[in-house]
Amino acid sequence: MIKGIYTAARALEYRKNSIDVIANNLANVNTTGYKREVPFSEVINKMGDVQTKRVTNQSQGDLSLTANPLDFAITGSGFFALKNDQGGIQLTRNGRFKISDEGFLTDGTGNRVLGKNGPIEMEATMFDQNSTIHVTNNGEIKIGEKIIDTLLIMNVENSNELSRSGQSNFTSENQEYFTLPEDKYTISQGYLEGANTNIMEEMSAMIQLNKEYESAQKIISTLDHTLGKANEIGTV
Repeated sequence: MIKGIYTAARALEYRKNSIDVIANNLANVNTTGYKREVPFSEVINKMGDVQTKRVTNQSQGDLSLTANPLDFAITGSGFFALKNDQGGIQLTRNGRFKISDEGFLTDGTGNRVLGKNGPIEMEATMFDQNSTIHVTNNGEIKIGEKIIDTLLIMNVENSNELSRSGQSNFTSENQEYFTLPEDKYTISQGYLEGANTNIMEEMSAMIQLNKEYESAQKIISTLDHTLGKANEIGTV
């Protein structure tokens, strides 16, 4: 009976964690480049221990037109590569970029966007306001007729197991980054990729999990009551 309570408690914890994941997905339904997390699942490792694991669904989100020349979206595989202040590499599908005061192409938090030659410098636009920024389908950046650099699009062997370093940014703990061939993706200038969260699916899953959570609570309450009665009989 005690084992039954333990099993039901584990089910309760599992549902609670899964509800938290779905709530986070719903909260980020309007976050550019957000990738939904799949609710927790239990796996058994090589040592026979039960572990709780979550993965990220990296499927394509819908593209929306912004007409901003510094907004980019990827169709296909891969991620934009960012370099943070500590020199670490982050990956993202959020292509909402800007030009920093130092003249670098950066994301909203100041991480520098990487090109094939390193951090992308857009200094020319700071002195010539009439320069037109054009980005080709393979990520080549031009200001007027001058080629600045080509966006570095990277990936890992299993992108579903990337670690989240922000709502739309990821890092890799155990996998090597590699540059993606240009035939694996297309860059669209003036577009952004939306979250790949389906509100109706998330709400349906939330309702189901809440029902299962309530059932697990009732099972624990029933088993606890029965165990209490058994202890009373044992003391007679």
